[in-house]
Amino acid sequence: MPHQKCPTLLRRTVPVCSGFSNTLALILKNRTIRFNRLDNVDDLEEGKAESLGIKFCKYIFVSCWTKSEDESIPLWKMYGGDAGGIRISIDHQMFIDYPVKDLEFNGLKSEGCFYSKIPVTDMLNPSFFFIPIHQYENDMFFRDIEYVDNVFECTKDKIRLCNVQGNQADMQMEMKPFGSYKHNRWAFQMESRFVLYALPCNPFLDSANPNISSIVIDSLLQNKLLPFTHYDLRLKDDVLDNLIITLSPSVTDSQRIIVYALRDKYVPKAIIEESALGSLVRLK
Repeated sequence: MPHQKCPTLLRRTVPVCSGFSNTLALILKNRTIRFNRLDNVDDLEEGKAESLGIKFCKYIFVSCWTKSEDESIPLWKMYGGDAGGIRISIDHQMFIDYPVKDLEFNGLKSEGCFYSKIPVTDMLNPSFFFIPIHQYENDMFFRDIEYVDNVFECTKDKIRLCNVQGNQADMQMEMKPFGSYKHNRWAFQMESRFVLYALPCNPFLDSANPNISSIVIDSLLQNKLLPFTHYDLRLKDDVLDNLIITLSPSVTDSQRIIVYALRDKYVPKAIIEESALGSLVRLK
């Protein structure tokens, strides 16, 4: 069975070609997966969660998947649409690791070597900073969604000010609850997701500044915007060799031609499968 090639698979339904959305082509050509800002995803309630007046979802970027092997009629309908889509199945340890060694910038030095899923050029960008927790086994990076009755209750007190003295204070922040909860109405998705947390400034570059803590706190309290609304992580060079593409139950001949052409051009080792629901459901 082809699924034996990737013992730990994640699955995601995407459009083949819908208006200006050519998601499959972009994934295969660029070898990247797009992380969307949490307040721009389809769950509007999740995107409005905040604490202490901080709209923290503007600093969270997610890539949403499911571990379920079974094809989902609602997911086909929502994300494939009437025009039909495809489901991709891929090894969950999919992203490239960049070696970072003896980092130096503006006189600052970081000795030793570590690996990051964020390239060095972005680590040194003065306009933003990604929290460097990107191990697959760490649920700050990859987690299963918890479905609850009230998303706001799960996040409202997760950012707090303490040790307040005049205009100075410390901030205690629990980031993980943001991007971890969805309302029970979404439980059918059985979602797992990757999560990136960003700050709208770069404390690493200003680490010598004695006021850097206040700068970070002020940028959050002011809901300072990041300079982007999505972020792309690059896939490992060989991960797409084991890609499995499942065609929509409502696939048309023209869509099948497009998928096979994209496969042959960009990922010739990938497997294309017909939907198990092809003779059982009509999505249109």
